[in-house]
Amino acid sequence: MIEHPAQTAALLEPYLDADGRPTDNRGDLYVTATEYGRLATVLDRAGWQMHAHAIGDRAVRTALDGYEAAVRANGRRGNRHTIAHLQLVHPDDYRRFAPLGVVACMQLQWAMRNVWTMEALLPYIGPDRHRLMYPARSLERHGAALAGGSDWPVDPLGSFDQIRTAIDRRGEDGALYPEREGISRSTSLRMHTAGSAHQLRIDHETGVLTPGRAADVIVLDRDVTRVPVKDITGTKVRLTLAGGRRVWDADQPGAGAAAASFAAARPDSLATVHGRHAACGCQGRG
Repeated sequence: MIEHPAQTAALLEPYLDADGRPTDNRGDLYVTATEYGRLATVLDRAGWQMHAHAIGDRAVRTALDGYEAAVRANGRRGNRHTIAHLQLVHPDDYRRFAPLGVVACMQLQWAMRNVWTMEALLPYIGPDRHRLMYPARSLERHGAALAGGSDWPVDPLGSFDQIRTAIDRRGEDGALYPEREGISRSTSLRMHTAGSAHQLRIDHETGVLTPGRAADVIVLDRDVTRVPVKDITGTKVRLTLAGGRRVWDADQPGAGAAAASFAAARPDSLATVHGRHAACGCQGRG
């Protein structure tokens, strides 16, 4: 977590104190680039697809260095290794994703101006790094494959709010650099459909509606390609087909209760790890 007071995300340059002075804290890493490279090389060769969670720019670079070591040792084997979150990425690393085939799995519902990104972060990393947060457009411009991830069940499962925020990056306190890192509506829709299927290596089965792929279809209560961007958030699913079979129909009796039950569901195991989120401070953050 990069926000104050946790500041555990691994940074290339240290966090600042409340007065803007550098501290000796650069966050925490679980592994070195060398260690992660050894692990990535072995698992990549065995056909495993790796998924690293990296918030800070040093953590991102460590993961990229590890994947690069695997590619040097094994060549490109078709694995789509992933880095999730990517709240802060050094600009020198934007161009590394595409040649390595690394998927950028982003949770862009967090890319908004609110207490987390402003009061708990801006003073402690400074404006230059702050402007680089959640660099979705920069990664896309450098050819990275984008995928949308919710971070559920730590974060609420709100796909359409996520799709909207990726575009306008607007929260209760305003927008977070949409002119710099906001992505287009079409890019946001693709990263949350075809992009996620690509990450999971099931894009030959689903993710787009073309002959030969599964008829995985949702019918919505509005045209998300045309409504004002702000109205995407309130989108409701009216009908869901999985493989051409109806698995959800809002007009069927009991549909509302089923939806509420699903939205409230959280694995029992989550309480073991996070409790009520008071201790780890990840309420609404991931």
